[in-house]
Amino acid sequence: MVRRPKSEYALENETTKKFVDLPNGAKLRVITLKADEKTDETRDIVFYSGFISYIFLWRESVKLLRKNHNIIFIETREKEFSSFPPDNVVYDVDTLGEDFVQSLKELKLKPEDCVVTGSSIASVGVLEAMSKYDVQPFLSVHSSPQKKYKANNKIKILAKLFPHWFVSLVKPFVYLSYKIKFRRDKESGISRIHTLRRMLQKSSLQWMKKLKSFMPVYEMTREAVKNIRSPVIIVGAQDDPEHDTGSIEEIVELIPGAKFRPVPFKNDTHSEAYAKIILEEISALT
Repeated sequence: MVRRPKSEYALENETTKKFVDLPNGAKLRVITLKADEKTDETRDIVFYSGFISYIFLWRESVKLLRKNHNIIFIETREKEFSSFPPDNVVYDVDTLGEDFVQSLKELKLKPEDCVVTGSSIASVGVLEAMSKYDVQPFLSVHSSPQKKYKANNKIKILAKLFPHWFVSLVKPFVYLSYKIKFRRDKESGISRIHTLRRMLQKSSLQWMKKLKSFMPVYEMTREAVKNIRSPVIIVGAQDDPEHDTGSIEEIVELIPGAKFRPVPFKNDTHSEAYAKIILEEISALT
């Protein structure tokens, strides 16, 4: 199994970790940080982030938010310690949403008391689940969810045509391209390389050949989110090599009462700037 650098585990070592076994067969790891100082305003902030996003990449946000709030970080199925039945690989927006809702039930969290935050396609799963299952958090803040997703042909070709040892050969070139692409956020690029490498090795590539949501074709509709009643904040970066800002803004038009909060750069959606938006929105509702 491919492991991340030891430095990336520093924040996780401060946490309480447990596994949640869901009725649909998924096994999700949950890592929890208690508030440094509880107040009358202390809430549970539930993180449910996208594919390549570990708690390490959210460390700046987490450290600021946990000063007065509890952090509950739910890992999605493909993460290093989470898992799902390899012979029954179904992983799309609906499944992401179902995993999230089931996790709240297993953790005995009341959505109306929680702040929910996440990123990318995991946030899309949460948003659709909020409407489908009538889950209405106190507040939800989402980083870079997109209205449209299209197939990642590079990953698809790698998964279907190349053996796992090929990843070792191309790693230097992938590292260089990610170093350039994520030059303002080096840690993000490094973590993505480790995750990509592990994905292509896991289960002899069989799961990647079936996986839907890492290479999805998807478009959100107004019908899918029409029943959302709780406050929704969509955060998008104006300088983001991964996400289409226009597609992010289009989501705001579909969700009843949603609000768009821009940040200057892609890595600001993981930094204290993002955490400050969450705290501002909590304060506005309190």
